[in-house]
Parts: sequence; structure tokens; C-alpha cells
Amino acid sequence: MGIQKLNRKLLYPSYGLLVLFCLIVYGLAIFQDFVFSKIQFTGFYWPDTMLYNTYWLLFIPLLFLANRLYQKFHPKTLATKILYVLGTALVFCVVHIFLFTSLFILASHIIYPVPHRFITILKNVLSNHLYHTLIAYVCSPFVVDYLQSKTQDKQFPIAKSAQSLTIKNGTRRLKVDMATIVCIKADRPYAMLYTTTQKILSDDRLKKLESLLDAEYFLRVHRSLIVNKNHIRELKSRKNGDYDGLMSNGQSVRLSRHYRENWKEVLNHLG
Repeated sequence: MGIQKLNRKLLYPSYGLLVLFCLIVYGLAIFQDFVFSKIQFTGFYWPDTMLYNTYWLLFIPLLFLANRLYQKFHPKTLATKILYVLGTALVFCVVHIFLFTSLFILASHIIYPVPHRFITILKNVLSNHLYHTLIAYVCSPFVVDYLQSKTQDKQFPIAKSAQSLTIKNGTRRLKVDMATIVCIKADRPYAMLYTTTQKILSDDRLKKLESLLDAEYFLRVHRSLIVNKNHIRELKSRKNGDYDGLMSNGQSVRLSRHYRENWKEVLNHLG
């Protein structure tokens, strides 16, 4: 069945909103130039302002590409996420500015008898658009994460009476919120819990932990793996009935065809 993505359910409606937002900003920017020309008694030239404000329309393909790349590579830790966001934001900001300037100069050679100079437009863009362009690309991944979490909660709402699970780890007893548990793997003779923020070794076997979990949300998908369906972000077929699952913490897990009855509901939702 190929890649089954909840991300796509998130991405394409959000992309439509992005297009609408950029078109609105484009129109408002033109209107602002018009008002400014009337207040300052300067000339107003439709071709110039429409061409210059296409800067806002470039956010449509570039933010879409930035979000697709973020969902593909999705950094696993906060540190790598920050480094990724800052690095890609800087790259996309530079690409956006130079791409717009190049397209503007190309269009001006076609439209005007005397075209604009590249360096003049570049300086103008840097002085007027640098900061909010950088902010847009920095904030974009965090907006994606927020929308994705909201979409996932809507698909599989977490029980109002969220319970906690007590984990035995030697002489320690740890209480873990079930909603934060991403998956549990057998680590014989123990079990390893992966939460949204850490991993915890449990003295109990996987089978015992399974009996303590809420079966509505925790699914046995492999003989050595239990997953929280609220944290499944993507499923990719192995072409043999098995699937690879991408979890919310960036972890990759395997869903066995032998346990398909347990997780086919998730496959239907992501499909």
C-alpha cells in the first residue's frame, strides 16, 4: 500500500491555509503601498508593487518544501531540533531572498525598458524583509509539530481519566503518565519504556506491563513490542504484510503482520 501518512492529512489542509494566508498578505501589502502613496503624495505603479510583493507568494512553495523536509528528517532530540531549525531557517531565508531578487531582475528585464539593478533590489529586500523571513522559517517547524499533535489527538483522543503506570527499576519505583509512553520494547528479561522525554528500564516483563496498560490505546504490534497508537505518525509497508512505523519521538518500530488484527485500526486511520 506504500507510505500511509497521517502527516499528509495534516500537511495538505495546512498547505491550503498557507496559500490563503500568503495571498491575503500579498493583497494587503499592495493595499498598504497604495495607501502610503496617497498619504505621501507619491506615484503608485501597479506593475511595480505587484511584482515587488510577489516576495510573499514565494513563501508558499518554500515553506511547503521546508515542512516536507522537516517531517522527513524530524530531529529526535531538542538539541538536534534546535540546530536543525536554525540551520534550515538560515538556508531557506538566503534561498528565498536570492531567488526573489533573481526573479525580480529577470521580470524587470522583460517588463521595463530600463531594468532594476540586482544589488539595489537585494539591499532593499535585506532591509525590509530579512527579519520576518527568518522568523517565518524558524517558527514553521514548531507550527507543524503543534498542528500534528492536534491532528493526532483528534484521530485518537486520549482518555479523560489518564492513568499512570508504576515502573519497577531495581529499588526504585517510578510513576509514568501513560499518555507520555511512546512504546515499550522487550529487553529480556526486562522491558524498556520509551516516553516522549526519556527511556526507562523496567524489571517487569513485557507481558506483565501489557496487562497493566489501557488496551484502548496500547497495542501489541510485535511479539517484542507494544506501541501507544496516539504516538504513531507514519506507517510504511514492507511489501510483505509488515509495516515500519514512525513514532512521535522519531523512533522507528516494526509492526508485524502476525499482529495485524491489533493494529489494523491504525492503518485504516492513516490510510
